[in-house]
Amino acid sequence: MDFSLPSPESIDISKLGHGGAITTDTCNSAQKTRRILVDNVGGRVHEMDCMHHLRNVWFNGVEKALTQHLNDYLRDSLDNIDSSLRVSSSMSALIRAFDKEFSLCANYPKGHGELFCEWMKSTHSGELLLHVERSSGSRQDIFVEGAPAIYWNREYCIEFLDEQLRIPGKGNILQENLFVILSSLEMVALSRLCSILYLCICVPVRWISGKTHTLQNHGWGARSMGLVLDILETKLDEIRQDGGLILNQGYMLGLFDTIVEDLTPFQEFLEHMYEKKRMYTVEKSSTKKVQMALLRDELFHPVIEDNVSSADLVQELASIAAKAFLQELRDPKKATYKYLSCSGSEFSYEHCPEEIKNDMLGKMVTNDCAESSFSGLTNQIQNFSRINIPGAAAVSDMKRNNFFFAG
Repeated sequence: MDFSLPSPESIDISKLGHGGAITTDTCNSAQKTRRILVDNVGGRVHEMDCMHHLRNVWFNGVEKALTQHLNDYLRDSLDNIDSSLRVSSSMSALIRAFDKEFSLCANYPKGHGELFCEWMKSTHSGELLLHVERSSGSRQDIFVEGAPAIYWNREYCIEFLDEQLRIPGKGNILQENLFVILSSLEMVALSRLCSILYLCICVPVRWISGKTHTLQNHGWGARSMGLVLDILETKLDEIRQDGGLILNQGYMLGLFDTIVEDLTPFQEFLEHMYEKKRMYTVEKSSTKKVQMALLRDELFHPVIEDNVSSADLVQELASIAAKAFLQELRDPKKATYKYLSCSGSEFSYEHCPEEIKNDMLGKMVTNDCAESSFSGLTNQIQNFSRINIPGAAAVSDMKRNNFFFAG
């Protein structure tokens, strides 16, 4: 069988010197290694920072700012809550606790995911239940990715927790922790804000980062990512000045309209997300609903009382989040800054020479190829806990190389 493997003599690092690109994550050691490699290869070698890593850095800074603000805002209330309940205003902490208690995978021994699932079937059959985001690992964008399930499922979860905590002699710190946090209007506002950031910034930026290397026929290349960052900078500055824009559906969902107009695949993806992609409801029949469209409507035009009441605080938090976001983008000491046009750098779209833009067409702007081997191994171990590491790595590699698929 021919696997199209290159001959050993054809594998030469000097090939990078003919318009190749080296993409790494954003830590100092990785960037230094990249610079040394570029100097040693010589020729025309271009550099790129993994856009997935950059996105995580942005959201990490935003979460720190929001958590600090809410800690100050809720200081008296937090001081009055029993410390044994471990109540925090951190969204990441809430997402981890939520995953432990409500994940339908039921991987946490003290959680009640399976019981919650059966309770939903008997009490809320036909309703939509968003999947709980897996919170293991160190993904910093979990701060927004885990928020939609909390925002949408919250009322069902509170009702379930209330029933469980009323059972005599059945104390559970995890359930008490979640009942306190999920009942807080401030955390409703935070989950609403994070869900909007997920839909309007995280999802489109993640898609276009992962697909950039496939869009060369549309004139979109690796250096075009500077356009995305310029748009983010402009729009976030407007939100910083007017937090009310965060609740303007047309404004938020149209952040990247100027890009969508020129990229048909991007437009098709967004249409798929909001008009076609469906998931099963909680029942035994095959009923499906367009979950992202329903979530979008409840975010921007809520009908649930607590969600409606959260509007003022959402706008206040939006200004704080936008300010923190801009600080991450504009910090000259961080990797993102050089991709902004205001930096004057050749990494930015406005100041990048045309020959470099052309060289970078078809190039990846993420470390997916390298990172997928690690994530694939981790996934095998998490799902099949008795598998050994070499076996897990082999399965991961075979899947990535399509050895399990005929043709």
